[in-house]
Amino acid sequence: MKTIPTVFAKNKKEFNERFNKLLPISNNLQIDLMDGKFVKAKSISINQIPNLKKYKNNFEAHLMTLNPEKYIIQLKQKGFKKVIFHYESLQNPAQAENIIQKAKQQKLVVFLAINPETQIEHILPFTKQINGILFMGVHPGKEHQSFISQVYNKIKQLKKLNKKIKVQVDGGVNFPVALRLSRLGVDAINSGSVIAHAENPKEVYNKLKSL
Repeated sequence: MKTIPTVFAKNKKEFNERFNKLLPISNNLQIDLMDGKFVKAKSISINQIPNLKKYKNNFEAHLMTLNPEKYIIQLKQKGFKKVIFHYESLQNPAQAENIIQKAKQQKLVVFLAINPETQIEHILPFTKQINGILFMGVHPGKEHQSFISQVYNKIKQLKKLNKKIKVQVDGGVNFPVALRLSRLGVDAINSGSVIAHAENPKEVYNKLKSL
């Protein structure tokens, strides 16, 4: 199963440590961006992120922010290839369509993230316009949380309604959870502390990837 390590950092020092640790491990990396409004935690700003175009890795941005549309052009300029924004950050459906349109204009892959309590019915109108859905296995903005088991059923529900859409899961993904997600046909998982805090991050990454 495709495994994408996550750079979760609240300051520049944390960012540099995790970024440099994970960069050699995987061709794909996720960078979390938090505005301190949509979630309590606040990350470094886009301006503090290095120019990603100089690296061979594929970078995705997980926007845990209000007004995701205002970040799209900057993300493209920085070298991101994929953007993930939250359904819960939207004020209305038109805002989602605007974000999706802007991202596509910048040739970014677009995923819509949903929190554990959000019902599948709310996101179905957007599935034909986006590349995939990211299910949060925990409440966003904090590490070291346990996977919320109700999310398994939501994945099953979406798979029944739309077999073609890509499914990604982020948060609380340890080995038992990853194995179960693999059996559900999940396309990709994000892993933060499980990989980054391991004694041998590369070994843990390879084990997750092999599921």
